Amino acid sequence: MTCKKAIKNAVIFTAMLLIVSINSTPLISKAGNSFGVAFSVDGETTFTGTQEKWTSSSVQMLCTDKDIDGSYYYGKVYAIDDNDDPVDVSHGYEYYFDVNETHNMLNWVNEEGYTRAAVRCEAYSVDDYHGAWFGGYWYPDI
Repeated sequence: MTCKKAIKNAVIFTAMLLIVSINSTPLISKAGNSFGVAFSVDGETTFTGTQEKWTSSSVQMLCTDKDIDGSYYYGKVYAIDDNDDPVDVSHGYEYYFDVNETHNMLNWVNEEGYTRAAVRCEAYSVDDYHGAWFGGYWYPDI
């Protein structure tokens, strides 16, 4: 009876370990697309780093951290041309971000002939003395 119980517990433990490892694998593989953006004043804009974009899918952005309560930002997708200049390919779509906000952002990067993307972030309710910082993840192809 003790042997059956030990085998049963080992099988259950192995199954649970397998489930946890399968569920955490996509998170680990996407961890390389983290971003951090800092702002000094209200209305200031800055861009995330540039990423290759291979499909016409939405760009996904998740805001996971910020350092000033009450601050927020708007994000929109830009293509990056051959001269490393940003080109607005959002067609007017802009998304509100605060901590724990996630959006699949419409864009026309590939449709307009570009292969690199970045997200332009514009911050508001920024502390005049300390500024504001936001962090999270963004994925050019979802």
